[in-house]
Amino acid sequence: MALRFRRRIRIAPGISLNLSKSGIGASIGPRGAKVSVGRRGVYANVGLPGTGLAYREKLNKRGGRGATSARAGAPSPGKALEHQLKAGGSAVARVRVEDGEVVITDDDGQPYDETELRVLRKYAGEGMRDLLQQACDRLNADLLALATVHIDTLPPRDKPVFQARAFPEPEPQRRPRLQPTLWSRIWPPAGRRLEEQNEQRAEQYARAFSEWEAAARAFNEQERQRREQETELVLTNLDAMANVLEEHLGEIPWPRETNVSFDLGDDASTIAIDIELPEEDAFPDVEYNLAAKQAKVSVKKVAATRRRMLYRDYAHGVAMRVLGEIFHRLPTVQVALVSAYMPALDAGTGQPSESYLYSVLVTKPQWREINFKALADIEPPATLEHFELRRKMTKTGVFKPIEPFDVEALASCRTPGV
Repeated sequence: MALRFRRRIRIAPGISLNLSKSGIGASIGPRGAKVSVGRRGVYANVGLPGTGLAYREKLNKRGGRGATSARAGAPSPGKALEHQLKAGGSAVARVRVEDGEVVITDDDGQPYDETELRVLRKYAGEGMRDLLQQACDRLNADLLALATVHIDTLPPRDKPVFQARAFPEPEPQRRPRLQPTLWSRIWPPAGRRLEEQNEQRAEQYARAFSEWEAAARAFNEQERQRREQETELVLTNLDAMANVLEEHLGEIPWPRETNVSFDLGDDASTIAIDIELPEEDAFPDVEYNLAAKQAKVSVKKVAATRRRMLYRDYAHGVAMRVLGEIFHRLPTVQVALVSAYMPALDAGTGQPSESYLYSVLVTKPQWREINFKALADIEPPATLEHFELRRKMTKTGVFKPIEPFDVEALASCRTPGV
């Protein structure tokens, strides 16, 4: 996964480390005096705060880090970098993933050599470790999300519950009137300009408030309609039920693109769901780990068995999450049929088809038996085994195609009194 966070962490006076979409940056030195080490050389940057004036000079004027070390008697890149840091300068270090490997570069994207990396670890070792650990966590978050997609599964409800949303835009604030000065009192043109500025401020506020008020009214009307749909129409109207389920399923941050289609029964007590699962090849095949005592990252291949188990957990976790939304959002539904498949090609015709991995029938009373306070301790493949399940799967997560339940099986599974 790409690094998708932006944060600036202060770790010591004169030292800061930056995380951004483009990587991780380290800056060491007092404000207004920076030294950047890059592919095109070492530069001193001095600025006078509050003046807008700045000075930039190339320190190794005969070339970059490599050219500096090539000159007779010139310090090595590592020594040159350390000298600059000791003198109060700064260095920038960024992290990127290149061909599956984690590479630490300067601000120009030029990789640091081992001597320079040792200097960086010496001057900001703990800070670099912390940020590299955060980078590893972000890169590995995909693995964790795939295995824990069921964690936020909702419990069943017999009555609809509406969660109101607040209008997100703050009310515009009126700018204070400009107070007259001595000059504006004694010089009429200055007084007129002041009055014109105050009128402009009043007009700008009135226009902004009118736009905000109109947007707030439109939002509140949408909320009124949503309340009616989720608390009243959802009990009797099939279209409203479909809209509610589609909206809330679409709000889930699925870690992989997962397509869900469903069909509600005519009496609103049954529902059939088809889940199109991603292929196993779409799952990550590497894991990033920080060395025990060093600011180094290792890249390890995810074993094939673990990858299959991860796919197994995701495939069943998706079913739990979808079932949770159904029994939580649609109070009239008493029986749900969930079937999951992967797209395939018919071996005889070459036409697109579906290879079903499992099919499960779940009643609402059965769904209540789950301890929703202990979802972190639940294994989704084992959870589905508590219901009427069709599945051919080995212990290591190898699936064989099955014939899913049909609508007749769904109709015959209705609970007594429904």
